[in-house]
Amino acid sequence: MPSSDATSTALVLGPNGLGSLKLGMSREQATATGMLRPFADYRDECALAQLRPAPTDKGNVNHSRTLGIATIDAYGSIKTPEGARIGMSSADMVRIYPGWTAADGDATNGRGIVKTPGNNKAVYRIETDKGAVIQLTLQYANQNCYE
Repeated sequence: MPSSDATSTALVLGPNGLGSLKLGMSREQATATGMLRPFADYRDECALAQLRPAPTDKGNVNHSRTLGIATIDAYGSIKTPEGARIGMSSADMVRIYPGWTAADGDATNGRGIVKTPGNNKAVYRIETDKGAVIQLTLQYANQNCYE
């Protein structure tokens, strides 16, 4: 039976995971939470699943053969403990996370990371477009599933 975390609208992303789904979990542990659709086959180092009940192509979760759960994407109304969420203005995001550093572009149109408060092994990867947050991911600082 799926965990109640799977359908809760009050889920918080971070600093260690989303509900009962935690960074570092084995594929079996992650599946047992009931929060995930089935994993796809591994492509090189990582396998991809989606959070339930995320829309198609949202709420991606990557499982690394060496790290366990390595990335968790927010979707919908999921927020960080500090209040960052998809759809908020990039200016508000930078007020919440003044340490956000662009990897490309800038805070209005770009992608970057900020250290995750409470977990020195993780970062939030935050992407913006036209002055709004369009993607929010909790991931290991040294994950090996993309980029």
